[in-house]
Amino acid sequence: MSPPVPAASPPEADEVLIQTRNQGPSGSRPRLHAIDAIRGFCLLNIFVNHLSAGVLTRASPSNLGLSDSADLFVLLAGISAYLASGDRRFRETAARLWRRAGSLYLYNLVLIAVSLAGLVALSLVVGADVLLDGGVLQALAQADIATATWRLVTFQQSVGFSMVLRLYVALMLMAPALIWLARKDWWLPLPLVIAVWAIAAQFDLVARDSLTGVPLTLTILPWTLIFGIGVALGAALKREVSLPRSPWLLAGAVSVVVGYVVFLVIARAWPEGQAWLLARNDNFLLGASKTYQSPLRVLHTLSLVYIFMSCSRAPVLRLVHEVAPDNVFARLGRRSAAVFMTGALIALPANELLNLAGRQWGAATLPALLVEVLFVAAGIALMIAVADSAPLKPSPARGATSDLRIDPALAGPLPVRSSSRP
Repeated sequence: MSPPVPAASPPEADEVLIQTRNQGPSGSRPRLHAIDAIRGFCLLNIFVNHLSAGVLTRASPSNLGLSDSADLFVLLAGISAYLASGDRRFRETAARLWRRAGSLYLYNLVLIAVSLAGLVALSLVVGADVLLDGGVLQALAQADIATATWRLVTFQQSVGFSMVLRLYVALMLMAPALIWLARKDWWLPLPLVIAVWAIAAQFDLVARDSLTGVPLTLTILPWTLIFGIGVALGAALKREVSLPRSPWLLAGAVSVVVGYVVFLVIARAWPEGQAWLLARNDNFLLGASKTYQSPLRVLHTLSLVYIFMSCSRAPVLRLVHEVAPDNVFARLGRRSAAVFMTGALIALPANELLNLAGRQWGAATLPALLVEVLFVAAGIALMIAVADSAPLKPSPARGATSDLRIDPALAGPLPVRSSSRP
C-alpha cells in the first residue's frame, strides 16, 4: 500500500509504471489503470466489510468466494512492487522499499493513536462495556503504561484496523529479496515463499494478540505466499511471458469460482455443508483459513486472476482491462494508502455507532439502516475526496488498452524460462 505523496513525487512500490510495447516516442511509461481500478474496488469493499455491525456487509462479493478483497490486494501489491522496482539495482530497490516500510510504520502508529483516542472518547460517553472493541481499552488499562505502549508500537496489539498496515510493513521489508530473485527468473521467488508458507502453517508461526492470544489479522508469514506469487506474476508480465491458454485450465478456474457459489446454495439444506462453512476458517488443508492462507483460498485467488487475464474480451472484464484513468475506482486505487487510512479511521467509530444503533433499534430496522447508509455514503465520499486531492498526471496510456490484457500473439504454452531481462 502506498502513503499519500505529492503528485510530483516519484512512483512508489504500488504506483505501477512499466515499459510497454505501445509506449510513446518519448519513452514514457504508461500506468496500468486496470490494477488501480481493481485495487480501488477492493478498497471500497474492504471499507464496507469493516462495518461488520451493519447489514450491508452481507451483500459483499467476499461472501461468495473462498478468498476476498484482502487476498487480491496483497497479490496486486506484489505485482506492483516488481513492476515499479524490478529494473532497479538491489541497493536502490531496498532503499526505496525500506523507506516505504518506515513510512507505513509511522502511518500505522497514527492509525493506532487516532483509533485509540476514538475508542476512549466513545467509552466516556457510553461505557467501554458496550463497545465492540471495549475489551481492548479494558485490557490496556490493566497494564502499566510502558508495557501497553510497547505492545502498541511493536504491533502486538490490535486496535481497530491497524493490523492491515502491519502486514504491509513486513512485506516491504521482504520485497527487495523477492524482487532480486524474480529478476534472475520470474518463478524463483515461488519456492521460497511456498516453503515459508508451509513451515508457518505446520509450526503455527503466526503472531498473536498480546491480550487475547488470538492470531492477528493478516498474519505475516502465511501471507508472504500470496505476495510472492504477485512478485512472480509481475516479473512474468514485465518479461512478456506467455499465459498458458488452455480450455481445461479455464474450465478448472471457472469451476473453482462458480462451484463455491453453487456449494453455498446446496449447503443451506445440507447439515455437513453448514458445519464446514462455520468451521472453514479454522481448517488449513481442507478449509479456507484466512490466518494461514489455506490451499483452497490460494486456489480461489489464482482462479480469479486466471479468468481475468485469459478472458480479456469478456463483456464485463473488457471494461476493467480498458478502464480510463479518471474512472472512480482507478482514482481510488492510485492513492491506496491514503484512501485505506481514511476508510479505516471512519470505519472504527462508524462500526461502534452501528453497534449501538443495532442495540437500540435492531440491526435490520429502518432507523439502523438509514444510519448505516449515511456512514457508508459519507465514508465513500471522503475516500474519493482524498483520492482526488492530488491531481492526475497526464499519461500517454490514456485511452489505451491495459497491458494486463493478454495479446493473442502471445497465446501458447508458458515458457519456463525467458531470456529477456527486465
